[in-house]
Amino acid sequence: MIRGTIITEKGGYADLHLHTRLSDGTLSVEELLALCKRKGLRCISITDHDNLDSYKIAEGPAHDIGLEIIPGIEISAVWQGKDIHILGYFCDPTNLALNMELEDFAKQRIARVKAIIKKLNALGIDITYEKVHSYCKGKVIGRPHIAMSMVDEEYIGNFAEAFTKYLGDGCVAFVEKKGLNPQQTIRLIENAGGIAVLAHPYKSGLSDEFIENMVEWGIKGIEVYSPAQKGAVGRKYKEMAVRYGLVGTGGSDFHTEGGAYPPGCMKMPYTVVQALKECREKSRAEWF
Repeated sequence: MIRGTIITEKGGYADLHLHTRLSDGTLSVEELLALCKRKGLRCISITDHDNLDSYKIAEGPAHDIGLEIIPGIEISAVWQGKDIHILGYFCDPTNLALNMELEDFAKQRIARVKAIIKKLNALGIDITYEKVHSYCKGKVIGRPHIAMSMVDEEYIGNFAEAFTKYLGDGCVAFVEKKGLNPQQTIRLIENAGGIAVLAHPYKSGLSDEFIENMVEWGIKGIEVYSPAQKGAVGRKYKEMAVRYGLVGTGGSDFHTEGGAYPPGCMKMPYTVVQALKECREKSRAEWF
């Protein structure tokens, strides 16, 4: 059973795309909750990559400080060698099939990280899996933790350089990710009682045609409030949301305190949360 905080006042803002150190963020769950409260947010969702652990930790403390929180996750689907990030809201954290897949994702991430390290070692970059793992505070290890190790060992000057020179798509140490395709990912989220939302389509470089395919595959929402989608770009995705009957969601995609995009920076109205809840209830009615 999913317990949410009930807040009776009207209005307010929400941020439904946040990360903690349980994936590739730098704050603990408790630190993020405190920051979101200071920013005056009414509702949040912590969408760590490929795990729901943050919700289990945050549910009680969020309730105690009067901050509404809904379960969230960001799953990396794979399509023709490209990562497609799909957000899942309101998934049941105890769903067996979902948790079994997440355990498999964790194993795949470990194998990928070890393969990348092997390539880096061959290039003269002497880092170890143990060193990289020391930066991982949860079950989800990935390229950001490799980048942190490379900076710490002074093989590169900054975090971004790790991706532009070594870890990014097509770079010398890149290893293709394995995982579910978008259709399978959407089905996984739905079967766990969740609502699937396409994350930052502009940042992911997704074509309009591909987004149309995602709608056919069952996506229920698309991020329109995103730091990477301002001005005309943001308006384009808002129009697409209306055209296809999708919920236009979003958030800061927050990772690091002191960065350019703090929680709440997109000023997304709480009405988006209400729309997501209505979408969930409609989907439940269709299931039964």
